Amino acid sequence: MKIKKFRIRPRLSSVGRILKSIMGVKHLPPEVEASLPGEIEDFLPRTMPTAFYQTWAREDMPAAFAETLKHAEASKAVAVSALVATIGAEPEDALSEFLLNGETQRSQVSSAICEESADLCLHFLMRLLADDAQTDDCEISEPISVTDSALLGTTLKLLEAEQEGVTFDSACHLAPRFTRVALVAWWPVARKKKSSQTSKKRSA
Repeated sequence: MKIKKFRIRPRLSSVGRILKSIMGVKHLPPEVEASLPGEIEDFLPRTMPTAFYQTWAREDMPAAFAETLKHAEASKAVAVSALVATIGAEPEDALSEFLLNGETQRSQVSSAICEESADLCLHFLMRLLADDAQTDDCEISEPISVTDSALLGTTLKLLEAEQEGVTFDSACHLAPRFTRVALVAWWPVARKKKSSQTSKKRSA
């Protein structure tokens, strides 16, 4: 499934938290904090949220995904989904422009907005996937971030991500920069509930 042109709204508190980490401070300068709402509004038109995913049943699951789920203690999953969410490449052009103009602080603010926006794209996709799983009487795991270069390359190739402008080159550079790639495991709801009830009986 592919979704384009959906709306995201960066959360002010999250942007502030990320910006503190980027700047290496515990408290933002008052003038920076006051500027955040306006900076968010100004930067949003530069983003182009795009998200897509594909799901494989256990018997069709790619070997690399099965191995990843095993290490994530999710080897009993009945299916796995691979997800990609991005805000597009244009924000990177803006960041480069800020740096070239010596606007380091504005670049940091924009980076925080981009990180939050990319996270929101993934969260949006997770909600859709949860609804999809529910129709099959399943529930899903938290996203398992794909960071290993080999797994990242395999995942993007299987999803034909290049057709959506998401690439991973030989230098292990993921583009666009603000892109999230993750795996999500599926389990039958009834099976988990039964397991929980059995545990309660044993404890009783």
